[in-house]
Amino acid sequence: MKRTLLATVAVILAVLTMVLAACTGGTAPEPIKVSTSSPYSEEAFAELMSKQKDVCLAESGKSDYKIAVLNKAHEIDTDTEFLQTTLREITGDNKAFDIIDYIPENAPYIAIGSNETPANVADDGYALTYDEDGNIFIDAKNADGLANGIYCFLENELGCMFVRDDYSYIPRLETIWLDAEDKIDNPDFRWRRIYQYEVSHEAYESKTPSESIWSRRIKSNGTGYRYDGLGNDGNRYWGKWCHSVFSYVPPEQYFDEHPEYYAEIGGVRMHTADDGLPTQLCLTNDELYPIIRNNMEKMMDDYPDAIYWDFSINDSWHMCECADCTAAYEKYGSQMGAMLEIVNRLADESSDKIISTLAYFYNNVVPDGMTCRENVNIVIAPIQTSQLYSASDDGNAKSAEAKRMIESWSAICDNLVVWDYTVNFHNLLLPYPNFSVQQSNLEFYKQNNVTGVFHQGSREQGDELACLRSYVLARQLWDIDADIEAIIDKYLVVTYGDAAPYLAEYIDIMHESVSHADNLDLYDSPEWHYFDYLSPSNLAKYDELTLAALDAVKDDPQKTQFVKEIRVNVLYARMTAGGFDVVDKENAFEEFKPLVKELGIERHHEIAPPYIDEYINSVYPEYLAKQKVCLSLIVVSAAIGAAGIVAAAILIPRAVKKKRKSREK
Repeated sequence: MKRTLLATVAVILAVLTMVLAACTGGTAPEPIKVSTSSPYSEEAFAELMSKQKDVCLAESGKSDYKIAVLNKAHEIDTDTEFLQTTLREITGDNKAFDIIDYIPENAPYIAIGSNETPANVADDGYALTYDEDGNIFIDAKNADGLANGIYCFLENELGCMFVRDDYSYIPRLETIWLDAEDKIDNPDFRWRRIYQYEVSHEAYESKTPSESIWSRRIKSNGTGYRYDGLGNDGNRYWGKWCHSVFSYVPPEQYFDEHPEYYAEIGGVRMHTADDGLPTQLCLTNDELYPIIRNNMEKMMDDYPDAIYWDFSINDSWHMCECADCTAAYEKYGSQMGAMLEIVNRLADESSDKIISTLAYFYNNVVPDGMTCRENVNIVIAPIQTSQLYSASDDGNAKSAEAKRMIESWSAICDNLVVWDYTVNFHNLLLPYPNFSVQQSNLEFYKQNNVTGVFHQGSREQGDELACLRSYVLARQLWDIDADIEAIIDKYLVVTYGDAAPYLAEYIDIMHESVSHADNLDLYDSPEWHYFDYLSPSNLAKYDELTLAALDAVKDDPQKTQFVKEIRVNVLYARMTAGGFDVVDKENAFEEFKPLVKELGIERHHEIAPPYIDEYINSVYPEYLAKQKVCLSLIVVSAAIGAAGIVAAAILIPRAVKKKRKSREK
């Protein structure tokens, strides 16, 4: 009885306090559906591969093929070693696939880099071709292309799947027949970065980009080792990455003698504002350009492999207010005008490099009458964006703003990079069903001169569905037409085994339910989704499905660990969801505490404190205590109200009856 009363009160309160969640915006993309009646089967795939076609790579667990690396100038040693190891694991033949540096006379071979790359191979794409003797050729214009050819051959032709940083799916295929179909496979985006801890941590520790690590296997070519001297956070091919103006004109070197190089704010020149944030340069000061140019040239000489060089505003609103800068803002109708003048000049003097700047904060408006040089790149960072509605339409105000920015910059620039946020910064562990919107976004980007995409996930270990989301995004960046539902279906089967059907249903329910929401924000709060994907009934279903998933793989320690990563998201959702079911919140918290430690999760919130220890020991218990106080007040208020109603129901009729009797007298 008590639980029923509490639940009723919680629902009433939620209705009163979460009205926004009942609102809807435009039309969200069709939700993905990955639950199928015929999921991926390794047995069926093996049977398909055993049927006779054009080229026999292996038969009954034996192969005569060798791997001929014909262009030693490319750094692909670890990639070819990975190819060898994986082919041996697939076929079971540990004596086949020797790596050689010549064309064998009496054995079929897989040739890597034969220097006969077709002209229509672009960027880090590759060509896969066959000759009449059954020899296989992987060719590309560069080492990255050869590596991509190797990993795509294993994945697309042989059914492998590089699903995680700590696990790859390798099917067992004793007999392998291949269709000898030549193909050219070019990426849809030239520069592709999945900014996610699980994708980046190995790359940061590597010394060269050629190491066979997960980022390389999923073709996230913008993820690489750090240029520590430049502090570019491991963005491969980049020298400076963003917020870089002070890198070229350091205040500690120039401010004392030349305060006029820095922003004038309230009539005072300063490089640090009262709030502690950096200001900007005074970009209309003619003395600045030679300094910027000379210091950029020195950096280019020190890091000749870097192609992109950023010159962009600091991460603050403190722009220069001097008369000349104010006049430039008025002239161009945008604060970007003075910045783009400098960027275009830098591009003119560095024709072999790409000069980049951020369309961010107040610099996101296209300046009147200006265009970008051919080798200028604009990084568009629509921080106020939606992960429910596509940038291709006006589904809500945030998607409309992203659309405006991309289309307006596309009109004056041939090279755009979109800084695409795919994470809930305030609740990294909360279920975040944003898979449906990505394909529509990427198609729109492709139509509008976007040549690179920076997908920002979490820099913290253990973000919600981190590996699945990273893998899917990487596949889409290579091919925007990839069948994401089929990819996720196979991913779940090969990663989670018998737990896959339960997790597929979990993902489907989330995406179907969130499609009716007002938005899916980068700073989402669980209470906002009380009436859609985080409703009490949905949370109960997620709980049921993840428990069933754990039970299905209880005899497999590795798969159990993988499922626990999803279980912790459901627990966090129960702990933080709208409503006042404190009993359920406490139960979820008790299971959450040891599990989050076991999984090595250090933060539930981007960068800012608290760390997980503080969250467990003080922050969340304090939240629970407040919930109990609120609930007590609600129960008392409800009881008083109910008592008042009962009293009124008794006393009012008595008073009326008494009054009636007195009239009769």
